[in-house]
Amino acid sequence: MKQKAGVRVFYHLAVFLFVCLLFSHCTEKNPVQPASKNPQIILIQAPERVYQFPAAPQGVHVRAEDPQGVRTLAGVQLTVRQINLTQLATFAMRDDGLKGDILAGDGQYFLPIDTALVHSQTGTFILEALARDRDNLESETKQDTLTILAGKENRLPQILSITVPDRAWPDSSYRPQFLARVSDPDGAGTVRVVRLEIYPPYFSRPAFTDSLLDDGQHGDGAAGDGLFGQTLTPASFGCKTGLYNFVFRAVDIAAGVSTGEIKIVSVNLLRENNVPPLVTDLQAPATISRNAVPNTYLLSVRVADPNAPCDGIRRVFFNSFQPNGNPSTGNPFSMRDDGQQGDAIAGDGRYSLRIQITPQNALGNYRFEFQAEDQKGAQSAKLVHTISVTD
Repeated sequence: MKQKAGVRVFYHLAVFLFVCLLFSHCTEKNPVQPASKNPQIILIQAPERVYQFPAAPQGVHVRAEDPQGVRTLAGVQLTVRQINLTQLATFAMRDDGLKGDILAGDGQYFLPIDTALVHSQTGTFILEALARDRDNLESETKQDTLTILAGKENRLPQILSITVPDRAWPDSSYRPQFLARVSDPDGAGTVRVVRLEIYPPYFSRPAFTDSLLDDGQHGDGAAGDGLFGQTLTPASFGCKTGLYNFVFRAVDIAAGVSTGEIKIVSVNLLRENNVPPLVTDLQAPATISRNAVPNTYLLSVRVADPNAPCDGIRRVFFNSFQPNGNPSTGNPFSMRDDGQQGDAIAGDGRYSLRIQITPQNALGNYRFEFQAEDQKGAQSAKLVHTISVTD
């Protein structure tokens, strides 16, 4: 029994060794690629577009690396080509910490963009960077594009200061002054206007827009001195109370727009409670003849609302009563402020209406009661007038 057990152990061991040997011969080893010793262009970066005469210096930036360290880099060459691949020029980029390069020997190369870069031409160009190390090994090239626009780049205006009131009252006749001091790097007189947008509380769009001018006629002092002004009626930008955002932007003659400057103005009503309108200055005859020719007469009153302009007049009317005290059948009679049918001037606050008296009208005293009603439904006190109808 012991001999058979030993044979079995030997058999299994032999099989195991055979399988291990088989697998060791069948396994293929992956070939190891030798590490590249060539330098690499990691990044080439140029502005998307620049002007022939830019407002601020611009340049091309290239970052290169070398397996042996950036100290072994000999330099980076930048080739400029037209879109049709015609070569214009080749430049040696800088890594010496001078003329736009920030730190010497860090593998970050820089070349200023000027008219010599593209031989004073305009259009789109191909920039191709190639790095070379001290062993004269070269990297693969990396490309970017650059568009050169003709002429001088417009520099944007700047708002230096803004003067606005802390508070405004739409139901007041007070007209606050808004001022903005502006400069432009391209010189005096190149700013055309200061645009104003007014946003009521919780509004994402302006409810009112206007312009501040530098013409010496809008409270801005002397014309052309860089101080822009405007006088506004608070009711023009809304009667909603709360904190309003006033956004100012300067616009130059080349349509360049400055960054927006925001000021907050608290808008409140002087009269928190609605006040009824007022009816005054009645113009009407005291006596009329029912047989007179012509037999029409003009009645008019002056109407104002203390809450204006944040409240308006809905209607102006009168009721008339016969000598016996009975109301006239046409009550109420609506009066007009539209410049028609006897009203002299539209929108001047004087409401008018022509009445006609005929021989059929009873003789005696007629009572007229004039009233106005505002948009909130408040009615004025009655202005009473008596007209005596005679033969």
